[in-house]
Amino acid sequence: MRISIIIPVYNEEKTLEELVKKVLSFKLPQEFQKEIVVVNDGSKDKSWEIMQKLEKENPEIKAISNEKNMGKTQTVRNGILETTGDFVVIQDADLEYIPSEISDLLDLALEKDLDVVYGNRFGKKNDVIYWQNYFGNKLLSFISNIFTYPRIKTWIPDMEVCYKLIKGNIVREIAQTIESKSNFGFEPEITAKLSKYKRDGKHLAFGIVPISYYPRTIADGKKMKAVKDGIRALGEIVKFNI
Repeated sequence: MRISIIIPVYNEEKTLEELVKKVLSFKLPQEFQKEIVVVNDGSKDKSWEIMQKLEKENPEIKAISNEKNMGKTQTVRNGILETTGDFVVIQDADLEYIPSEISDLLDLALEKDLDVVYGNRFGKKNDVIYWQNYFGNKLLSFISNIFTYPRIKTWIPDMEVCYKLIKGNIVREIAQTIESKSNFGFEPEITAKLSKYKRDGKHLAFGIVPISYYPRTIADGKKMKAVKDGIRALGEIVKFNI
């Protein structure tokens, strides 16, 4: 069996190689292999060169590049469509998350036969740098749950989280319908579409796993803008749920 790990990259030369080494090194259940799909989104630094070097050195890695900068949502979509794994998960190219915790999501999915497992940054005592991001994420998650909870009967505390583990055949089907062109539109759109998806007439089974989170500053490369991106995300929650 295989888990596909998608790493979208835009100007991440400072952390990319260290992050990929962490992804390569963490342990999975013995029956699982890793497929690492690294997607360059028109980086202007040395990210693409680093990706190509890593691909040559490691057979688990596939490096691809968008023809132009398309934003994170479409970059993740392009990565999903390149995967072949039984499960797919997204991993940012910075060091805010701990790749080894992907195993916790996979363990829960296997133990309870779940279709989708979300990480939850609010489930542990993680540092907060930008309180506007913290409360904004909580508010957006709450509004998203107003729409999704009646369908899936699972409360998703952290809709905006990067770590979303999804069965591969399901996410590849949904990825073909991804519309959002905004940087952070993937989260509300995929959440809405997963909550609507039915298999054999039944909604998908969801699980939640608390995860660690080490937020970086804008000076370190943080790209999210709380107000601007939050307003867009709110519109996309409504659009894709209704």
